Amino acid sequence: MEYHLTKKSINTVRCALDTAVEQAVDIDLTLPDYCPDIERILSCTLMPQIYMSNVSGDRLSVEGGATVRILYLDGNKGCMRSYEYTQPFSQSIPLKGDVPDCAVSVEAKPEYMNCRALSPRKLSLHGAFSLCAKVEEACESPYYTYEDGDDLQVKNEQIAASSLCGLCTESFSVQEDVSVNAKSGISSLLTYRLTARITELKTIHDKIMFNADLKLELMYLCGVDKPETECMSYNIPISRVVDCEGAAENSVVDGELSVMSADVRLSDDAADGSQLLLLDAKLCFTARCYEEREISVLSDAFSVDRDVQAREEPFSCRTGVICRTYTDVEKTNIGVEDEIGKVIDVHCVKVNTTVAAQGGNTVLHTKLCAGVIYENTDGEIRYAERDAEFSYTPDREGCEEIVRSMTCVDSLSYRLTDSRHMELRAELTFRLTLCCRRSCTVLTSVTADDDAPEREKNGALILYFTDSDDSVWDISKRFCSRPQDVIAENDLQGDSIEDGMMLMIPTA
Repeated sequence: MEYHLTKKSINTVRCALDTAVEQAVDIDLTLPDYCPDIERILSCTLMPQIYMSNVSGDRLSVEGGATVRILYLDGNKGCMRSYEYTQPFSQSIPLKGDVPDCAVSVEAKPEYMNCRALSPRKLSLHGAFSLCAKVEEACESPYYTYEDGDDLQVKNEQIAASSLCGLCTESFSVQEDVSVNAKSGISSLLTYRLTARITELKTIHDKIMFNADLKLELMYLCGVDKPETECMSYNIPISRVVDCEGAAENSVVDGELSVMSADVRLSDDAADGSQLLLLDAKLCFTARCYEEREISVLSDAFSVDRDVQAREEPFSCRTGVICRTYTDVEKTNIGVEDEIGKVIDVHCVKVNTTVAAQGGNTVLHTKLCAGVIYENTDGEIRYAERDAEFSYTPDREGCEEIVRSMTCVDSLSYRLTDSRHMELRAELTFRLTLCCRRSCTVLTSVTADDDAPEREKNGALILYFTDSDDSVWDISKRFCSRPQDVIAENDLQGDSIEDGMMLMIPTA
């Protein structure tokens, strides 16, 4: 005979794909006629961009462009120039079966880029970037309960569980006209960088509302006869409402916003004759929504009438999911080869954070690559990249796991300490998704042998003296007695008992 157990479940996130695919970039490039000749290459930067990512059937399709930016000194006036070239790419990544409803996040990370000048107008470029793709889907984590009959005695364990209630991905475009406040006007854009950071998240019925800041950093030339290099930055606030079926007002939202692609152009079409920057960017918002539930799982069972066999399986779930934002300010010293006459720009080339356990704490190790553009004392422009490493220990608020971590460099500033060195000051923001994990053993089936004889019921009482690790459930199971009968016979208050107590155990 098999006892009828009721199957229930909570929703969890399953990773259907988590991979990195390397994409090669090989370009033989000739500068267009409007670009001055190259005298010296300062930097060659690979900026892969994602135009589209889509799951169809059992494949993830990604389309984008590998943009290479050449920053160089021209052969005429020795000032900085830049040129960008984009090579399109597409990638199809197989999945293990169809994934109809899922959240997709794809990030393109540059690995390396080598640039060799064949002539003042011809370049040979060889590099690679990685497509880091993750596809998540909702799945059920089952557990069982028993509600029928008086024969089977069951032990239920109460667990607080974070159940997934919503999962969504939305890509959208941001087009913004930014009025330029440059003193002498911009004659040419050299570089631009766009980063995004969520500042506020709210949920209502089946929707997520978020606010974010887009930070646009520019380096440009002013003037024509004697071009000078200047830098500026703009903060662009955005707000958006995203559909997320299952989201509720009390949901905890684990959300992330990434820049898939960005393009900035200079325009003189403003009505007042001023200059405008035309920003055209594509962003991707991905979110997982959780609700806290109290569940009762069947963890043990026995029968007072006959022997039973139970099948056990491990059960694990997240509980107490929270999202927290931490800020940290770090300082370090870096040096360059030449004596510095003037610093033109200090910026973040890339940042990467790893999570490690250390001395009972969780430590975030951040490696930041800083790019420094400067003039030496002879007036020659130089470029250097320097690595800086920082460590930060967040307050996990009692949580055991870091589910996800994101790092944003809010600002990067400097102070010259001598002619070749500077103190770098980095303002970092970490957004962490934290949780605890509850693990136990659950029963998935309970059966009894119908042909086995039932136990005799003689109505006797057994005297038993308790040990320190005893419980009412363990004693009842040992003597095949109903736990409620043991509690009633001995006037106990719940399941807890003291060491050395004398209990009367009913056997009927």
